[in-house]
Amino acid sequence: MPENETLFVPAQDERYADYIVKYSEFVQGPVGYIEQAISEKRFEVINENYAVVYSEIQKEVPIRITAESYGAIPKYYTYMSLESLNTSGISRLHNHPYLRLRGRGTAVAIIDSGIDYEHPAFRNPDGTSRIACLWDQSLPTTKVSEIVPYGEDFTKEQIDAALASEEPRQIVPSYDENGHGTFLAGIAAGNLDEEQDSSGTAPEATLIVVKLKPMKQYLRELYLIPEGAEVFQENDIMFGIQYAITCAQMLGMPLSVCIGLGGSLGSHWGESPISLFLNNMNRYVGNVSVAAIGNEGNQRHHYQGRVEPQQGYAQVELKVGQREGFIMEFWGNAPNPFSMIIESPSGEQKEIVKSRTLMFQRLSFVFSDTVIEASYVPIERQTGETLIFLRILNPVEGIWRIQVLSDSCQGSGFHMWLPVTPLINQETYFLASSPDVTLTTPAVAKDVISVTAYNTQNESLYLEASRGYTPNMNIKPDIAAPGVDLRGPLPNGRYGVRSGTSLAAAYTTGAAALLFEWAIVKGNDGAFSGNTVRNYMVRGARRSRLRQYPNPEWGYGILDLYHVLELLT
Repeated sequence: MPENETLFVPAQDERYADYIVKYSEFVQGPVGYIEQAISEKRFEVINENYAVVYSEIQKEVPIRITAESYGAIPKYYTYMSLESLNTSGISRLHNHPYLRLRGRGTAVAIIDSGIDYEHPAFRNPDGTSRIACLWDQSLPTTKVSEIVPYGEDFTKEQIDAALASEEPRQIVPSYDENGHGTFLAGIAAGNLDEEQDSSGTAPEATLIVVKLKPMKQYLRELYLIPEGAEVFQENDIMFGIQYAITCAQMLGMPLSVCIGLGGSLGSHWGESPISLFLNNMNRYVGNVSVAAIGNEGNQRHHYQGRVEPQQGYAQVELKVGQREGFIMEFWGNAPNPFSMIIESPSGEQKEIVKSRTLMFQRLSFVFSDTVIEASYVPIERQTGETLIFLRILNPVEGIWRIQVLSDSCQGSGFHMWLPVTPLINQETYFLASSPDVTLTTPAVAKDVISVTAYNTQNESLYLEASRGYTPNMNIKPDIAAPGVDLRGPLPNGRYGVRSGTSLAAAYTTGAAALLFEWAIVKGNDGAFSGNTVRNYMVRGARRSRLRQYPNPEWGYGILDLYHVLELLT
């Protein structure tokens, strides 16, 4: 093949749709199917449980949500955008005369928008890089790799060669245009810079970085993603996590993974492919994943209601702003059947009927050009709940009223979620919204360390932080960590100040690396798993006498790593 010629890779080809499959559970055995699909370059294994099947898109056959396809179609995820070191007891561990925990011998992975690898925050004193592995999924695939299925991956040797050259990007052409990944990497594992008042929680950890490729256009159209919004798809994140695991194994290091991304699709039970993937990861020795819970607490994007048997329906009011399409999901508690009547601002009504055969229903409004496409899933396979997936096209501005109906004699609870900020107009929201149960996926995963953000100046919760618990009453978030007005690195050698739960997740990711350093690298406990880390962080969290714990805002309390080490020793 001629040098630099792009290979055929369906993962990067807009003509192919991606489907996540748990192929290890095929009753008839996956071997024959896998061999055929691999020979046709339509099948890519993520790990021993999950794989992605690529299917050529047929324009005459639209992709729709069904009971069979809902779990397989990748969901969208977007950004959840030194005194703090002292408040968490981390500075004491950095400088402790015996412990001196700084992350040495551990790996920290950032799965996000990439990294400015030239930034001083990620370089050793001799000018070489602290990044051991860098995978840019967005670059054209020009060579067959045993480690990555698409894009281009770079080793520390290649990055060091780039840093030593006059034209680094000619050797390693990877950029972080957004800066989100660079900032998270700095909070988790950036060098100490006293002049900039900036330091990562694990400043001597080895970095593994994945730059995610943008979501494919057919998925953007399915989910009605606004033009210009940066979103990523579920299977690419899963591939990135597996890449980090592989690199950490090659380095012989325990691994701490930061997921500073989130989305509102799904039941919020923690049953999505990426949630189950991370649960499995955290059960292994030397692997831990940390996720941001999102910034949806005050966005009014969640409605929680109940249909009482005496009335037979519950009324939901939705304010719709400027004319833009958006999606909305309805999840009704099993085993009750649901239907709904949707009323436009002009009073025109249309009904979505409960049906086991009429899975796709199209509602066209006569007095406006609004069209609502409803995918009706009476029994969603993972939860058993009723799912109604709504695509609302050309909605007219004003107050829309939704009557949720159920004929259960005992009453029926339900939840409704709009897309996360900034994927929907800020003037579109539920009038009687609930700030609870607003955690994003994958932070709802049971075994992931789910982190909210607080302000170290006054120990107040970050105003925009999402809140727990999950609908099936898993206690989330687990802990709170600093995430307000943190200072960190930005592209082009700059520093800046940002806030958000993703920063709290990055902070905790570095803290988890310090625990791995004490336990595994220093030989104090070679059996430390991600679940062990989570349990000790929960046990050692600092709690106020004025609150009951756990609670939906703070989880089990504020991260206090020094207290965790006191418990361990």
